[in-house]
Amino acid sequence: MFLEKEGIAPGAHLLDVPCGIGRRAVGLAEAGYQVAAVDPNEMGIAAATERVPHAVVKRLHFASASRDSLPGLSAGARFDAILCLDHALGRGSAADDLAFLRRLAAHIRPEGRLVLDLLNRDFFASRQRPFAFHTIGSFEQHEFRSFDPVTGVLRLEWKFYERIGEDLKHRTDSSAELTLLTPRDVAWNLGQSGWRIVGVWGGWRREAVTADHRKLIVLATPAS
Repeated sequence: MFLEKEGIAPGAHLLDVPCGIGRRAVGLAEAGYQVAAVDPNEMGIAAATERVPHAVVKRLHFASASRDSLPGLSAGARFDAILCLDHALGRGSAADDLAFLRRLAAHIRPEGRLVLDLLNRDFFASRQRPFAFHTIGSFEQHEFRSFDPVTGVLRLEWKFYERIGEDLKHRTDSSAELTLLTPRDVAWNLGQSGWRIVGVWGGWRREAVTADHRKLIVLATPAS
C-alpha cells in the first residue's frame, strides 16, 4: 500500500537490499513486483534461492554481495524503487553509510523512490528497558539491550533457546551495535549522497513521528 500510494504499482522493478532471508522479497514478487534481492549473507541467499515459489521464479532474483560493495549489481541496473529496510544504516561508520547510499543512487530511475526504515532514537531514549523476550514457535529470543542517549548507540545481545517440553535448550547467541540516527541526521546523509528527502513518518501508515513509534519510515528521491 505504501508503494502504490507513491505510484509504484505491481509490475514495477524493485531492489530489496539488504534483503535478509528473503521473506519480504518473496511477498513482493507474489504481489506482482519484479524484485532483485541482495544480501551479504551468502548462506542465507543460497537458502532463500532454494525456497523461491515456482509461481514467482521469473519475477524474483536473489544475489549476494559483500557488505562494502552492496548492492553489487551491474552498472546498468535501474529500479523504480529501492527498499533499504531493517535498519541497514548505522551499522558501520558514517562514511560507510554515505558510500552505500551513493551506490544505491546509481541504480535508481529518475522518478524512483528510496524507502528506508530505521529504529527511532527517541523511542529507545524514552524506554530504558534492559530485557525482553519474544516467542517464535518453539523458539524463544531473549534480548538484552542498552542505549546511550548521548552517542545514540544501541547495543543488543540475543540468546536463542528452543523449548523442548518443560526445558529450554540454548541454541545460539548473536549481537549488534547500531547508531540510531535522528531525522536530521538521515536528511543530512541523504543530501550528501545524491538523494533528496521527501518525508519522514512514524509508521507505514504515515503517522506523525513521536517517541511512541519504534521505527522511522523515510522516503527520498534522486537529488537531480
